[in-house]
Amino acid sequence: MLALLHGVIAQMSEHAAVVECHGVGYEVLCSSRTLARLQVGQTARLLTHLHVREDALVLFGFADAAEKQLFTMVTSVSGVGPKLGLSLLSTLGPDEIVSAIQLNQPSSLARASGVGKKLAENIVVNLRDKVGALAFAATPASGSTSGHYADLISALANLGYQPKVAEAAAQAALREAGAATADFATLFKHALRHVGTAA
Repeated sequence: MLALLHGVIAQMSEHAAVVECHGVGYEVLCSSRTLARLQVGQTARLLTHLHVREDALVLFGFADAAEKQLFTMVTSVSGVGPKLGLSLLSTLGPDEIVSAIQLNQPSSLARASGVGKKLAENIVVNLRDKVGALAFAATPASGSTSGHYADLISALANLGYQPKVAEAAAQAALREAGAATADFATLFKHALRHVGTAA
């Protein structure tokens, strides 16, 4: 099974990236959170999950272990396929999904496209006792290297920004957008607006 890809991002679309490894291009479906950390022409490392269907082999990619672990956990719930798993990760991010499950807030999960109220409730019921191992993902970012803060720094570093610039922009984004309520995609947009002033 393909567990990891390390290569150059050859192409990107709204939902996927093509990673070129030794002359072979692999199309990898990713969450918006992961895609925000990639750039055409740059080298990237993606953890992967190979989904086998009768008519196709579909590769899913993840920026970090927390995202892949949560994807695997969420898609183990009846009625949650890989695309719905990516929809959840794109809308909320791992930390917010873990928090919603732990705090019994299915309405938060239902924000994701394709996830209705009943399915969201089913996810909470099935995973409430299983997400403890992923509790680290829900730790708020407050100047440490956890949660969205670390993800923002990593994403900006992948775009070529120096560590001090990335850290300053990440801190500004968290202050401006609100780490407790904003998803990664929103925070990343704020961080990009701050890299110029942080440089």
